[in-house]
Amino acid sequence: MLEQKLRRALAPGPVYYWLAFAFFVVVFAIIPFSIYAHSGDDWGFPYHQTLSISAVGLIVCAATFLVIRLIALAHVGTAAAVACALFCLGLFLLLAHVYAPIQIGPLDGSEIESEEPLRYTLIEIGLLAAALAAFFQLRRGRGLTIASLFSLALTLVGAGYVGALAFADRDPAETGTPAALAPPPGSSAIRGNVYHIVLDAMQTDAFALALERAARAGSFEGFELFENNVSNYITTVPSSASYLSGSFFKGGDFDGWARKARTSRGLPAALSERGYKVWMYAPFAYWQSRYVDHFRHNVSLYEEEIGLAPAGLYDLLHIWLASLAPNPLTDEALSDVEGLRDWLFELATGKPRPLSIQQGLHPYSGAMMLRRLVLDEARRAPDGQYVYAHAALPHAPWVFDRTCRYVGNPRARRDAAQRREAYLGQSECAVTLAAEFVDVLKRLGRYDSSTVVVHADHGQRIWFADRARESRTLGTPDAFLLSSVNALLMIKRPYAKGPLQFRQTPTQLVDLFPTIMDILNLEATHDPTGRSVYALRDDEPREALFGFDPTKKHGHDLVEVRIENQKDLPNSELTVLGPAADPVTWRSQVAGAATFARPKVTSHD
Repeated sequence: MLEQKLRRALAPGPVYYWLAFAFFVVVFAIIPFSIYAHSGDDWGFPYHQTLSISAVGLIVCAATFLVIRLIALAHVGTAAAVACALFCLGLFLLLAHVYAPIQIGPLDGSEIESEEPLRYTLIEIGLLAAALAAFFQLRRGRGLTIASLFSLALTLVGAGYVGALAFADRDPAETGTPAALAPPPGSSAIRGNVYHIVLDAMQTDAFALALERAARAGSFEGFELFENNVSNYITTVPSSASYLSGSFFKGGDFDGWARKARTSRGLPAALSERGYKVWMYAPFAYWQSRYVDHFRHNVSLYEEEIGLAPAGLYDLLHIWLASLAPNPLTDEALSDVEGLRDWLFELATGKPRPLSIQQGLHPYSGAMMLRRLVLDEARRAPDGQYVYAHAALPHAPWVFDRTCRYVGNPRARRDAAQRREAYLGQSECAVTLAAEFVDVLKRLGRYDSSTVVVHADHGQRIWFADRARESRTLGTPDAFLLSSVNALLMIKRPYAKGPLQFRQTPTQLVDLFPTIMDILNLEATHDPTGRSVYALRDDEPREALFGFDPTKKHGHDLVEVRIENQKDLPNSELTVLGPAADPVTWRSQVAGAATFARPKVTSHD
């Protein structure tokens, strides 16, 4: 009698609840955590906050189990069918997530849209047919044991994601104390600070125009602007790794190369080991290291200002919800789930919604960063400080006008003239904020003795000069590549005087590490590929190289390309040299070489 009552209480049976549970593991654990594992560093919030999605999932799961139980009171077979349907739907969503992932544009403020490739739709049709076949088998009571074991495996995978992300969050390279290094003579009395300001996506020509429009040239006295400078990568992560370490990626462990450039082989480590206190205002939380004494990142400043965290979870919710839609409906889902995204965020955090990346979260927090730089300066010592500030400004989306007033990111696509004007307006805002910080250094009496570097990490795909040639390299328009490497570089050495000067020296961002070490009269901790810009002649022949991934843009399959005429960048030809992983392709730059070997590879599939 007791056993019969228990069976009725658990109808349609524990195995069916276990099958239904698999759906919630897939939707509220495996999919969101796999998305975070791929792009979590870019969103800038710790992995454990993604568990709020799983917490919501447990609530929805409990409510669903209650509904199944209520259905079972009327008809046990229907309740069992609902449980089997949930299992098969979860199976379909998991396989579609793996074999037909959501296709979206980069989260840089541009319109988020899917390519919706037909191949993925066909894959999903096949997966749906398999899920339906599985449903009919389970509905007849066949394969329940195998399905139960699969549900157990999914649960372990979900738990494994949590454990793996927790382990990855403890980077062994960031523990312990810096290695001991004998400081140079007189380091106990370091004179002056080093201010290293990065204006993300600031092109040289855009800076010159914005500087003129904002009438701020007078603030940058003592500076030298290198008009022909190029970046060596077209995206932030490899570019920052290159200029912080003075090196190129030559194959192997890309993430290890980038991490070491921010830590043991980069400027923060080199100056920390020589007695400097390191302040880092970074675009990403994971840039923190044991060499940094004071650390802040863009989004944390925004969260602090509005009293809300985690802002990055807001964008993860958007992509997660859209990823649950079938491939042909991805674009519709990206717009239609915004209301549900807002509701889930408030449910998970108890806070009103923040700005999304598309609405300008990063440039907005970048402006906050440059203002915070001013506020923090009074509590910094006047000597022996290395301050690195990487503001996501004037990077897209262009949500500020020339006066730094937030005007939002209109959904309507701008034409070329409107895009150029919007970019210039945000560039003026960036120039104004950088000039205000320089003016503060002057008022505090710290400007003369300090080294100040202002540069970009890469350019923006907008030209301000006429381009005569229309050609493509590896399927990418040359205009896009050449504008993407048109990067600002301007330097003020200690006690430099006079108005802002424009120099024609053919420089590259890879030169930044050896240049700063040269200015400070410090020996480099390793042999960099770049050279001090003050050891170069304006007429010296030099190979200008950059790397990019022609297939993923942000991937690691980098191909080396040579700029044939760095002094006429808009009209320069490009020559493909080969993959970065090929040790023959990446050659050291030889000073004074008038000719170079012909490229080993001239095309790429």
